[in-house]
Amino acid sequence: MFKKIRARRMYMDIVEQIQQLIKEGKLKPGDKLPSERVLAEKLGVSRPPLREALAALEILGVIETRGGKGNVIKNSFDSISFRKRLRQLEKEESPFEILEARKAIEVQVAAIAAKKATKEDIEAIKESLDKLRESEEDISQAMQADREFHINIAKAAHNSILFSTMTYLMEALKEKLWMKLKEKTWNRPGHFQRNLKDHEVIFSAIEKRDSRVASARMYEHLENIEKDLLEE
Repeated sequence: MFKKIRARRMYMDIVEQIQQLIKEGKLKPGDKLPSERVLAEKLGVSRPPLREALAALEILGVIETRGGKGNVIKNSFDSISFRKRLRQLEKEESPFEILEARKAIEVQVAAIAAKKATKEDIEAIKESLDKLRESEEDISQAMQADREFHINIAKAAHNSILFSTMTYLMEALKEKLWMKLKEKTWNRPGHFQRNLKDHEVIFSAIEKRDSRVASARMYEHLENIEKDLLEE
């Protein structure tokens, strides 16, 4: 008789509200959604959940982003497929919650790695950094090298609990919502080079055994990721 209570992510409420407006005919195929700033104000939400909702709506085939024209309701919309795919997305982690967790954990992981990394650990981190350098033309390869870089830093901390936590967070970076948001940053001028530079300075600090700088650079890197995800 009773159903389990589940905590809902805010972006899911936004997704369902827009879908309901389409169902009621208040939003029609070809209609352009208001700008993100206006939409966030009308919905009474901050930019992160709105950005997640728009990425989800793209994945669900409800809207499409047209260069320079914003987000537009698509001509075709399958409500049955929508429900099925929405249930799948509900199982994914919030990209901005992932970032929040990484700021709380990974900054300290980098500091510990700078103190405890072995010669072999340093070499493994360097190898993943080299892979990232070579991946500019392939977003899939770059994302894999990026995850590998951060996992190797977690290994270098030599703490099984922190490593398990970091493994979970890195697995979440393979999910559709994260991938969709990251893809939007990929082709921006200078993005790859800035991202690579972030990784290089983190590696340099760990290699030099400078835990203070390693943690500071990791925090800056995660802040830069968040800024990229929110940039219009």
